[in-house]
Amino acid sequence: MERKFQHVFLMGPMGAGKSTVAQYLRREMGYVRYSMATPVETVLDIAAPWLKGASKAVRRPYLQRTGRFLRGFKPNPMLLAAEEVLRHAVSPIVIDDGRTVEEAVWADQHGFLVIVLTASEFVRRRRILERDGELPDMRTHEDETEQQWQYARGLVIDTSDLTEDEMCQMVRAAIESHRMERCKREERRANGNAT
Repeated sequence: MERKFQHVFLMGPMGAGKSTVAQYLRREMGYVRYSMATPVETVLDIAAPWLKGASKAVRRPYLQRTGRFLRGFKPNPMLLAAEEVLRHAVSPIVIDDGRTVEEAVWADQHGFLVIVLTASEFVRRRRILERDGELPDMRTHEDETEQQWQYARGLVIDTSDLTEDEMCQMVRAAIESHRMERCKREERRANGNAT
């Protein structure tokens, strides 16, 4: 499958820096940000319209429950929606809310660079408090969709001791390195030296 763009799939625990990196990629590298949660939010807004203006901490358990429900369908409608976006892509895409191993495998199979961002619990809690003004309850944190990142295969970057700029530059370097490796592989294939 020929890929024009180097799409990026970010996953990791809350507060690891996924949204920060996605915003950087959008702003500095022309990526289009797509959320796997878009179909989940659409369903939740129809099923529970009174939650539309609620805080992240209030909405998150409902989003998790709705996401688990949708992921139970085969094929996964969240992946079908992402495939539709991918089919019409005119710019590289960054997905910054990967949750499950199934989603990471799908991303890899569709040519995304899978990056797992992580950070110490202390750093993540501090970032969440700064961002949201409150911490999610333990049930939300312990939800299976918040834990599967630990089992995903991809490039792991620990952001605990990194500034926002350092974190973004590391991801940018990983994208460039991956792009160069892909070009080398394609060149070898074109020259009849498939490896």
